[in-house]
This record gives sequence, C-alpha cells and structure tokens, in this order.
Amino acid sequence: MMKKNILIYGYSVLGMKIAHILHDKAYQVTIADYEEKNVIKAQEDGFNAYHLTLLNDSELLDIKVGSGIDSLFCVSGSDPNNLFVTLSARNLDKKLKIVSIAKTRSEAKKFMMAGATKVLNPNELSALRVFRYLTKPKMLEVLDEILFNKSNLQIAEIYIEKNSKLNGTFLRNLSMHKQFNILLLGIMDHEISNKFIFNTRGINHKIDEGDILVIVGDTHKIEKFKESLEKN
Repeated sequence: MMKKNILIYGYSVLGMKIAHILHDKAYQVTIADYEEKNVIKAQEDGFNAYHLTLLNDSELLDIKVGSGIDSLFCVSGSDPNNLFVTLSARNLDKKLKIVSIAKTRSEAKKFMMAGATKVLNPNELSALRVFRYLTKPKMLEVLDEILFNKSNLQIAEIYIEKNSKLNGTFLRNLSMHKQFNILLLGIMDHEISNKFIFNTRGINHKIDEGDILVIVGDTHKIEKFKESLEKN
C-alpha cells in the first residue's frame, strides 16, 4: 500500500515533531513555511522544504495540493495564515484531509467552517510530545486515527486538582476510565520534572495534585470522565 504524501505548513515546534513522527513511519513529507529560517532548518533536517506563504492558489498548486497531496497540516505560527491556507486548500481539493490548530473553541469552529477535517486543541498539542517515544503499533494506529480520519477520538490531558477523586490514589488501582472506554497512556509527574510515565511500564505511581493524566478517547466520553472525577 502506497504511503500518503503529507504537506506540513509551518515548521514550528509542533510542525517539526509531526514531520519527524511521520517521516519515521515512512510517509512522504514536504514542508512549506513563510519564514526562511524555518525552511533552512527543515532542509537541514533532511526534508524537502520550500519558502512559500501558500497565500495564493498558484503556490498551493505548485506544491501539488489538489493533485498529489493526501493530507495537509496547517500548524504555522500565524493563525490567520493557517485559516486562509485551510480555506484555499479546501477550495482546491474537496477530498483533502486538513488538520489545523486552534487555541479556542470559537477558533476551532472557524477552521471547521473553512474546511478543516480535524482541529487540534491545545491539550492535543501538548500531549503530542509523548508520541516521540511510542513504538507500539497499536499506539501508532491511534495516532493515524486521530490525525488522518474523521474521528471523534482525541488526546487529552487531565490535570489532577486537589478535590479530584483520583488525588491520593495509585495508578495500578485506576479503573474509572474503563467505564468510558478511555485508553490511559500514562501520567506526567510534576514532582520529577514532568517526567512521563507510561501506564504499560507497570509502575504503581501515586497520583497527586498537579499530576497530569494523558488519555485517548471519544470526545464526549472524555468530558463525562472529567465530570466523574469531581467530588460532590
């Protein structure tokens, strides 16, 4: 099966991580950025990278949007640019899978109206750093499902508040998430420099206020799970 051709607009910190993750999975990755320094960095990292704004159709067509690109990530440092590129790319290719970023729900709605297939929220962005360490095929399938398919799955981080039902419990005893069909990737411990502890390692970590659970699940069920953690 032929690997997808991916275009990443913006070699930002997030764009860089996505590029390396997909390259390691043998996807064909192309970079476009309006900042020359980012283009140079991408080229030094071994990617085909172009100094383009993508703010006109001719540049999008030259880089094969509409003819050879399967998925587009709009993750540059400019929200207006990301929105405009999302809109323009959608007009050129109705079947293109477009992943964009948005800081708020209202911004996310704008991107969806502009034609984005998937909008990443801030929780997903920060959680993406854990994927640098994921090698298990099942986890990579989850990443594919979240980024490339029309799915309600999302990655989320749950901050453990003082009044959380999980505060003071142990990771090995955690089972509440299973009622909501949620996959627990692991926990970030604030006491040891935010070190990420994978659930599969079997460490019976004590969950404390300030720790962060990293989970994967259906958007609606994640909200229900969050509500269930609040003490009455």
